[in-house]
Order: sequence, then C-alpha cells, then structure tokens
Amino acid sequence: MTNKSVDEAITKKSVDGLVCVSLDVHLWSGRKRLKKEALIAKNPEFANLPPETLATLGSIKICDTDDLAPFLSLKREAEKLLAYNGLPLLGTIGIPQGKLDDVYKSLVRIKAEFDQTATSFKRRFETAIELWRDHPDNKEWAGLISDIPTPEHVAGRLSFGFYLCRVSAPSSEEFSDANAMYAEQMTGLKGELFADAAKEAEILITKYLTGDNGSGAVTKREKVTWKTLRPLKRIGEKFQNFSFLDPTCEPLARMIDHVLKLLPNDGPIDGVNLMHVWTISQTLANPGKAMRIARLAFESESPVDAFEQLLTFGGAPAATFESPAAIAVETSNSGTGVDAGFLDQPHSAPVQPASHGNQLERTVAEAEQPMFIGLF
Repeated sequence: MTNKSVDEAITKKSVDGLVCVSLDVHLWSGRKRLKKEALIAKNPEFANLPPETLATLGSIKICDTDDLAPFLSLKREAEKLLAYNGLPLLGTIGIPQGKLDDVYKSLVRIKAEFDQTATSFKRRFETAIELWRDHPDNKEWAGLISDIPTPEHVAGRLSFGFYLCRVSAPSSEEFSDANAMYAEQMTGLKGELFADAAKEAEILITKYLTGDNGSGAVTKREKVTWKTLRPLKRIGEKFQNFSFLDPTCEPLARMIDHVLKLLPNDGPIDGVNLMHVWTISQTLANPGKAMRIARLAFESESPVDAFEQLLTFGGAPAATFESPAAIAVETSNSGTGVDAGFLDQPHSAPVQPASHGNQLERTVAEAEQPMFIGLF
C-alpha cells in the first residue's frame, strides 16, 4: 500500500495539461419559409388557413437533404472526436495535452474534407436544385420551390472552423472570489470524467452485455467478442489521458487494463472472463462507486490486488454469473439506462458550470473522495 493518502498526494492542481477546443460549424438547412400566398396561388382553398398571428406554415425543402447530409456527418464526426478524447470544460471541450496533436490533425482533415465538399456543392448547386424540383414527388409542387438563393450565398453559409486556447485563473489575487469560483469549476472535471465513464459503461451493458432472448425479456449474453468491448477500452484510455486530474485515475486505468489482459486474445469471451467484464462494467456505471474503487486502486499494491479486492468485496458473487442466460435484466422504460437488479443506474446531471462533476463529488463521502486544494 502506498505511504501517502489521496488527500496528501493532491497539493496543487492546474489545467496546464488541458487545451480547450471549440467547434465553429455552420450548416445550410436547405429550407425556406413556406408562405401562405404561394399555397393560395396553387390552390385557392388555402385562403381559409388561420392567420400567421395564430399559426405558421413552417418551411419547405428547396434542396435534397441527401446533398446536405455529408456536411452534417462531418460535423458529427468532429463532435464525436472531441467527446471521445476530451471532457466538457467551461463551454468548450478540454483535450489532454498528450492527445492534442492527434485531435488537431483529425480536425484539420475534417475541415479540409468539409471545405472540399462545400466547393463541390457550390459548383453543382443549380443542377442539384433542378433535380430536386423535377423529382417525381415534387413536380406537382415545383412552383413552391422558388426564390432560390445564389450558390455564393449558400457557400457562405457552409463553414467549418475550430479554436484552440488554454484557460487560467481569472484573477492575479490567488484567494479572490473569482478564483474560488474558477477552482470549483476545475475541480468538477473529475466528476465529469467519472460521469463520462458511466455513460460508456452503460452503453457496454445495455447494448453489448445484454440482449433480447427472443421472448421479449432482456437477459445477459452468454458470450461477447473483443469488438464489443470498445467502450471499456475507451474508458481506460480516457482515465489514463486525464490522470493529471487526480492520482486515483491512473491506478483505475491500470486496473481496467489488467481486466482486459485477463481476457483471451482470440475467440469468444465467456464464463469467468465475462464475469470479470461484468464486474468492472457495473462498477464504472455507478460514478460514486467508481470513485471509491479508484481510491482502492490507488491505495493497493498493484492493479491485480485492487481487482481481487473488487471481486471479493465490491463485485457480485461468482455464482451470479454461472448461468448468464437465465438472469433477467430490468431496463428502464425510457430505454436510455439500466435500472434495478444487479445493474447500477448511472446518474445524470447538468454540465458545467453547474457541473454534474461537482454534484457527483458531493454524493461520495467527503473522507472518501479526492479533492483539489489549489488550481492556480
């Protein structure tokens, strides 16, 4: 066991290890406002529609949404890239310094593809509009597809950009109220990290470790493959990447890595190996429990010792997993989480500055949770 407690190990923290990334992406909807006059010109009976002070008609598509889908896809790719590698931080995404180069190169690639797609769309814009107007489903209403903006206007509405910056304490006076607020927000990053891990663990449990048994009941799977363990691998990588936030993060990452190394390199993962996956997944799906296990890992001699303690005292009994297919799992009605039974429900909460990280920290006994003493 280490000679220093968690609290003794954390004497000063900063966000020097983080780079804030903000996306600045603009898309064109491919729609325009649908006017009552246009409908009346097509069919006089529309004159009896309610006035605009009471109801609006909405919009009409003046372009095939398939032509615009690549732009939305690239935006989502960038958002996923940041979500996988960073954490919410003051309205941006905080990326660890060690991941910045890879993230930056990926964003540059996405931007280049976005710009190239926009240029191509601008060249064929008028043809695309005509094809949409002549579509069999649209011919009867072709008159509504009018007052089309110019290709230059549309191209100006399509843009992809991003900004990089670092943050620091706002005041030169170390103990000012502004710095105290800033310190609280930065401290919440630890809670953000564990909440993010809980979401990934929930995905692993609900999407890959359980399934419909054919009769409508959700049961545990008898076996899984390495491909299905991607969420668990991402959790371990993120704890490692954000280990500078708290000394318990790296030991927890090592424990997750230990569990993965216990699994066979080839073939299905079942039996006791699947039980190990279940144990660590259930633990991570509960942020408060995961924080306590992270502390246990920090105070243990090795990740092997920490996981053995989890199996003995913190995990479900081995007998629970002897007949995986026979154990029903109750899922929440919303379909967004896991409820009851042997699965723990990850807690949801608002993002910073009223950070769910701060909320999660308060759910763990004060003596059991690491805290930042200073951030500047």
